[in-house]
Amino acid sequence: MHKKQFKISIVTLLFTIASVLVIGSIVFHFLEGWSFIDSFYFVTMTATTVGYGDFIPTHNISKIVTTIYSLSIIPFVLYAFSIVAKFQTEHVYRRITGLERKQHEQEDEIEKTERKLAADRRKLKEAEEEIEKTERKLREQARQNREQEKELLEHEKELKGHQRKIKKAEEEVKEVSEEVAEHDKELEVMEDVVGSSMAKK
Repeated sequence: MHKKQFKISIVTLLFTIASVLVIGSIVFHFLEGWSFIDSFYFVTMTATTVGYGDFIPTHNISKIVTTIYSLSIIPFVLYAFSIVAKFQTEHVYRRITGLERKQHEQEDEIEKTERKLAADRRKLKEAEEEIEKTERKLREQARQNREQEKELLEHEKELKGHQRKIKKAEEEVKEVSEEVAEHDKELEVMEDVVGSSMAKK
């Protein structure tokens, strides 16, 4: 039941009940000679099924009217209460349904978040594995670089040794060249001496 429809129903019932109460008050005022206040009190107690017994109809026509009045007004009052109860029940039901829907939405959101977290963890694990592989490659590359550096140092040492040997060989060649030059000079002197001796003969 919508709120607007509920208001219309309640207003209609209240107007009907008030009309019946007023009409009943007028009827019993003339039938029993009660005041309007006492008549209204009597019809109200009858409508709410309280019935204290302080006012009772004394004429046969009043008893018949009371019976008809009770059978007509009490269902209206009970129906009004039932409408209020129904509205409250539907209101509570809608509230519970809304809370359940919201709970389902939150559960779905939590499930989506959990799936997203699982995917992020998987990606993070893959990234960590990739980083670990890269680190292993870098360590291997660093080890190879160190080995290459050692080889280069050994080659440099060998190169320096060869350079020293070449320098030493050059020095020896220079010394031999100097000795050969001296021998050549001595040979020239000896040749000159021999040539002079032969010329004198």
